[in-house]
Amino acid sequence: MKRILSFSISVFFLLLSNVLVGQAMKITGTIYDTTGVTPLSNATITAVRINDSLLLSFTHSNKKGEFELKGFAIDTFTLYIEHPSFETKTIYIFGNQENAILDVKSIKLGTKIQEFDEVMIYANKNPIYYRGDTLVYVADSFKVGENAVVEDLLKKLPGIKIDKDGKITSQGREISQVLVDGDEFFGSDPTIATKNLAAKGVESVEIYEKKNEDAALGDDEKIQVLDLKLKDAAKRGYFGKVSGASDFGLIGENGFYEGELLFNKFDKKRKISVFVLSSNTPRSNFGWGDMNKFGLENERESSGMNMWDQSAQKLGGVPQTLKAGIYYSDRFGKTGKVGFNYSYYNNKLRAVENSLSQYFLADSSYYTRDSSNNISENQSHKVNFNISSNLDSLTSFEIKPSVSFDIANTDNTSSAKFLSEDFAPTFETLIQNVNESKGINFRNEMTINRKFRLPRRMLEFKYVTQLTDNKTDGKLITQSIDSVDQKKINDNSSISHYSFLTYTEPFNKNWKGQVEYLFEYGTSKQDKQTFNRGLDSSYTENVAFLSNEFDNNRIQHRGTALLIYETNIQTIIGGLGFRSISINNNNLVSDTSINQQIYNFLPRFSYQFKPSMSKRLGIFYTTNSSQPSISDLQPVQDNSNPNRIKVGNPDLKPNYVHNLRINFNSWQAMTGKYIWSGANATLTNNAFANSTNFDSFGRQTSKTENVDGNFFANIFAGVGFPILNRKIEFSPNVNASYTKYSNFINSQQNITKNTALSGGLSIEFQLDSLEIEISQSYSYNNPVSSLSASSNLPYSAQNYAIDFKWTLPAHIIVEFDAEYSINSQRANGYNKNLFIINAEIKKEFGARQNTILSIQANDILNQNLTVQRQLNGNIVTDNFTKIISRYFLMKLTYKFNNNKTKEDDFSGWH
Repeated sequence: MKRILSFSISVFFLLLSNVLVGQAMKITGTIYDTTGVTPLSNATITAVRINDSLLLSFTHSNKKGEFELKGFAIDTFTLYIEHPSFETKTIYIFGNQENAILDVKSIKLGTKIQEFDEVMIYANKNPIYYRGDTLVYVADSFKVGENAVVEDLLKKLPGIKIDKDGKITSQGREISQVLVDGDEFFGSDPTIATKNLAAKGVESVEIYEKKNEDAALGDDEKIQVLDLKLKDAAKRGYFGKVSGASDFGLIGENGFYEGELLFNKFDKKRKISVFVLSSNTPRSNFGWGDMNKFGLENERESSGMNMWDQSAQKLGGVPQTLKAGIYYSDRFGKTGKVGFNYSYYNNKLRAVENSLSQYFLADSSYYTRDSSNNISENQSHKVNFNISSNLDSLTSFEIKPSVSFDIANTDNTSSAKFLSEDFAPTFETLIQNVNESKGINFRNEMTINRKFRLPRRMLEFKYVTQLTDNKTDGKLITQSIDSVDQKKINDNSSISHYSFLTYTEPFNKNWKGQVEYLFEYGTSKQDKQTFNRGLDSSYTENVAFLSNEFDNNRIQHRGTALLIYETNIQTIIGGLGFRSISINNNNLVSDTSINQQIYNFLPRFSYQFKPSMSKRLGIFYTTNSSQPSISDLQPVQDNSNPNRIKVGNPDLKPNYVHNLRINFNSWQAMTGKYIWSGANATLTNNAFANSTNFDSFGRQTSKTENVDGNFFANIFAGVGFPILNRKIEFSPNVNASYTKYSNFINSQQNITKNTALSGGLSIEFQLDSLEIEISQSYSYNNPVSSLSASSNLPYSAQNYAIDFKWTLPAHIIVEFDAEYSINSQRANGYNKNLFIINAEIKKEFGARQNTILSIQANDILNQNLTVQRQLNGNIVTDNFTKIISRYFLMKLTYKFNNNKTKEDDFSGWH
C-alpha cells in the first residue's frame, strides 16, 4: 500500500509540473447590443473544444459589457456569446502561441430571430443546469475515452458516485431507477444500460424525482431517477456488440467465463433491442434490487428461504447467471406510443457463510457460532407492456400492464453451536431447509388525464390492480434437543384495487389548489400447513399449532387538499390529508376475528427555492403509514429455524411515520466547484418491533409488536474543488447519523441508540491519456443498549483505494484498481484486513478499432471476502462470506454498426 501511495504522490507532482509549464489562453472583449453603443451585462461567454465538445471555460460579462476568459490550455475551440434578448454569436478560434492572448474587442449581437411558422429552440450550453426541478448534465461537456460506457461517464459527473457494487448516488441520495429516453430498458436492471450503453451516444443525463410505483399505493413516497437521453444519431440504424471471455479452465473444475450479445435496431420512432449475458463471475451477481424482481416477498419470513436474510443482501458466493431480454417500442399516429419488454433471469448461487453472534440479556450473555451452506436457483420471466395516446387535444390515456412468473429453489444447511459467556459449548443444532417456490405477480395501471380550456386546470383518474399468488413446498429437518422432520406447504395470495381522482384548479398566475381522493380495497390470504413424518415415512400427521388459515381485508378512504404557490424562484406546497382504514383480521381455523378502525391526519409541506439555474434548496415534510405483512399478522409459529421461532400478531396496527428532508445543491460553472448537502429525520410511531423471549438453552421465540418513538436522523455533505483547469479535483464528504429504536427482551424494553460517523476524501487527476483517483474513507459506529452495558461495543472500518487508467499509443489501455480495507474492534477472527487488486490491459484492433482483446485479473492477491457487522436489538453479529476471489480472463469484444464507421464516430452502444 505504501508503494501505491508513493507512486500516486509522484504522479501528482509530475502532473502538477506539466500543468504549470503549459501556456494558457486568455481572451478579452466587450459585448454590445445591435447598435454597438449599449454594453450588455450578464452575457454568457463559453469556450467549447471543437473535436469533442468539451467545455473549456465559461464566464459572464460585467456591467460594462466586458469579459475575460482564461485558465485553459491553447486549443481549437468555438466561442459562444449568448444573451437571452439577442441572437447568439459564434466565433471559431484556432489557438496557437501567437494568439494565446487575444482581444476580440467589440462584439455586436444581432436581433434575436423570431419565427412564427415554427418554434426555434436554443440549447443550453452550460455543462450542468436545472430545467425546472430536473438536474441536467450535458454529456459532451465531460470527456471520456473512445470506448467508454455510461458508467464511465457517470463517474465524471460532479455529485454522482458509483460504488464497487454498481450502486449510484446523486447529491448523496440513492438512484432508485435508471431509464433510457424515459423508459425502462430490459426491465428494471440498471446495469444493462450503464454497463453497455456507449457514453458517446448519450446527449444528456437527467436527474429528477418521481412517485415510487413500488411503494404502497396511496403513499407519496418519491424516488430519485436517472434518465439517459440519447442523441438522434444513436436512434438510427443497427449496432451492437458480441463478446466472450474465459480462463480456459485454468482455475477450478469448470473455470470462469463471460459471454454477451447486444443487438439494437433503432430508427426515429421504432426501437428494437436484444440482450443476452451468461457469466459466472462477479459481474453476474444479483444485488438486492434484482432480488425484488422475483416477487416472492411474502416468503421471506415464512418459508425459511435464507437467501432473503439481511446477511445475504450482497449475495456473496459463487454465482452462475443467465440474463436475456427483448425490448420494443414504437410510435403510431401523432401522439401514440406502444412498448413491450420481456426479460428472463436465471441465477444459481452457492454461498458459504460463517458468523459469530453475541446475545446480551439483562444479567448475562451467550454466543452462537453459525455456519451455513446455501444453494439456490432462481428464475424469473417478466413482461411489461404500455400503450399511451391522446384521445383528443385535451384528453390522454395510458395503460401499463405487467406480469412476472418466478421460481425459486433453495437448499440451505446450517449449523449453530451455542456457547456460554466464557465460550464453553452448551449444545449444537443442525438444520436443513429445502424449499420449492413458485409465484406470479400481476399489476395493471390505467390513467386518464383531462385538460381544460383554462390553462393548468386538470383532472386525472387512475385505477390500479395488483395481484400476487405465491406457493412454497418445503421440508425441514433438524438434529437438536428436539429433532424435527416435517413437510411444509405455504400459500400466500393478495389482490388490491386502488382508484385515484385528482383535480387541480388554478386561482391566478401563482396560486392553485389540488384535491385528491383515494379508495382502496384489498385482501390477503395465507394458508400454512405443517405435517410430521410418520413411521411409514409419509407426511400425513398435521401439526395443529404450526398450521393455520388466515386472511386480512382492508378498506381505505383518503382525501387530501393542497394549496400551491409557484413563482420562477420558489414553490410552496402545503396541505392536509385525512384517511380512515377498516381492517378485518380473520382466523379461519378458530373462527375468530379482530376488527380495527383507524383514522389518521396526514399533513404535508414542501418549500423549494431556486435562486439560479445552478442552486437549489428544498425542504420537504411528509407523513405516511404502512400496514404489517400477512406473515407478521398470521397467529401461528414459523419454525423454519427452530432456534429462532417467530409468531405472528393479529393485533398489529399500521405504523405512522413523519419524514423531514432538507437538501441544498450548488454548482459554479466557471470554476467547476460544487456542493451537495442534506439532512433527513424520520420519527415512527406504532413501529414494528420484535418482542423476543429466550429459553434456558438460548433459543428464542419472537413476535412483532407496535412501539412508539423509533427515530432516525442524519446529515451529509460533499464538496468538489477542481484546480488547475479541472485537471485535479479534491472531493471530501462527511456523513453523521443517529438511530434510536426499541425492542423487548424477555418482556423488558430495550432501547438501542447508535451514533455513526463517516467521512472520506478523493483526489482525481485528469489528463488526456491518464486518469487517477485516490480515495480514503473512515466509518465509526457506537451502539448503546439500555438492557446491557456489555453490548456497547463500538467498531470502525477504514478503506483506501486507487483507480488508474492509462491510454497508451497504438490503442493500448492499461487499468488497475486497488482497495485496502481495515475492519477493527470486531470479534476474534473477524478483524480481517483485505487488500484487493484488479488489473486489465486491452488492445484495440482494426481500422475502426472495433475489435478489442483484453486480459483481466481479478483479486490478484486472492483475499476477497464479504465482511459485515450487524446490530439487531440485543444481538451483535460478525460474519464473513466467501465470494469469488482470484481469477484471470482473456476477453474478445467485437462491435458493429450498419454505418461501417469508426466507433468513435458512431454514437451507439458499446
